[in-house]
Amino acid sequence: MTGKDISHIEIRKAGNDEFYFVFRLPSGGMFASVFFDSMSEVMVAVERAKRDSTEKSNYLCDTKSTGEVYFVFRDKNNKPIGLSTIFEQESTMTVGLKYMKKYLHRAEVTDLTT
Repeated sequence: MTGKDISHIEIRKAGNDEFYFVFRLPSGGMFASVFFDSMSEVMVAVERAKRDSTEKSNYLCDTKSTGEVYFVFRDKNNKPIGLSTIFEQESTMTVGLKYMKKYLHRAEVTDLTT
């Protein structure tokens, strides 16, 4: 893996004592999970995301009324894990999707909650 291919998942704490994770995309966007009540729940979600990230059927692309696009990532049980930032162009979102499929499953996890 080259330096630019290294990817990581950041575990973060929200202001209301909930947890979430972020996966940065090379297109400048990011993927952020939904909020979880505990660190153990977010870690389970990270493992599900890593396990299910290569499956095309787990991604749902959508377009806002403004023409901007985004994608939702779901686990194999169709439970939403999170969504991407809003992209102005579909081509940029496609780069983010390809990156998620290629690198999320082997991303290193960084705990930023402490």
